Amino acid sequence: MLTTIIQLLIGGLLLGGIYALAAFGLSISFGVLNILNIAHGEFLMLGALLAFGAFAYLGLSPFFSAFLVIPIFMAVGIIFYRVLLNPIVDKPPHELLIASILVTLGVSLVIEDVTLFTWERSVVAINYSLSPISLGGVVISSLRLLFLIVITILTIALHFYIKKTYVGKAIRAITQDRDGAKIIGINLTRISPIAFGIGAALAAMAGAFYVTIFTVSPVIGIPLSVKFLCIVVLGGLGSLVGSLVGGLILGITETLTGYFIGADWSLTIAFLLLILILIFRPEGLLGRRYK
Repeated sequence: MLTTIIQLLIGGLLLGGIYALAAFGLSISFGVLNILNIAHGEFLMLGALLAFGAFAYLGLSPFFSAFLVIPIFMAVGIIFYRVLLNPIVDKPPHELLIASILVTLGVSLVIEDVTLFTWERSVVAINYSLSPISLGGVVISSLRLLFLIVITILTIALHFYIKKTYVGKAIRAITQDRDGAKIIGINLTRISPIAFGIGAALAAMAGAFYVTIFTVSPVIGIPLSVKFLCIVVLGGLGSLVGSLVGGLILGITETLTGYFIGADWSLTIAFLLLILILIFRPEGLLGRRYK
């Protein structure tokens, strides 16, 4: 039983890492732009389908595809922002939030319907594996372990990008104090589409990992967006470390729930975590408490 629990915890850590990688992007776009992107899960879904196509038709490794999707979806995110969101960014904050939900929900449904109509397979998964590692009776998937290492490295790299680069510092400043960032001369018109593009690229990269572990269909986008929102709220708005912690908590909880109760309860668990954190600590585990 102990061995099973350990393996479930390891599996939950990996799933949580993938969730966190995608949630980073939602945390950035929500914190910087005050835009709640319901279509964020669609970027993961499309990245997963692109990775599957690259593997099935070109024989490309999921690791290569994970980095291949970054420039593609960076461009997609920038175009998405400039065409669909830029016209509404000057609205008052409460109107902007509602407008962004309606716009991105509509886009999400369009992407889902178009993908369902054009994609020849309803469900896909990459059958890609490496020799497992056995430690004291605990069998660890080498592929999942490599993914977790890559995600950890990416998290550290993103942390330093936010702290050390001009764009990263601007994103951080806007997240902490939007009006203050304007006063010190940060160009929100220039930074905003870049921030949104980074978010889309991170979600698509997470999709390339996700499709090697789970089946992917065109209808997974909105449920995943709900989970990412739960992670962002759980960890604390604008906190990348909080998103990582929130992702790991949700991943472990979901894995244990799926084993002991059933996989159908995973979205319910996400909602329960969201409700509990909103009741007892609305600023999130690592968010700042506003007085």
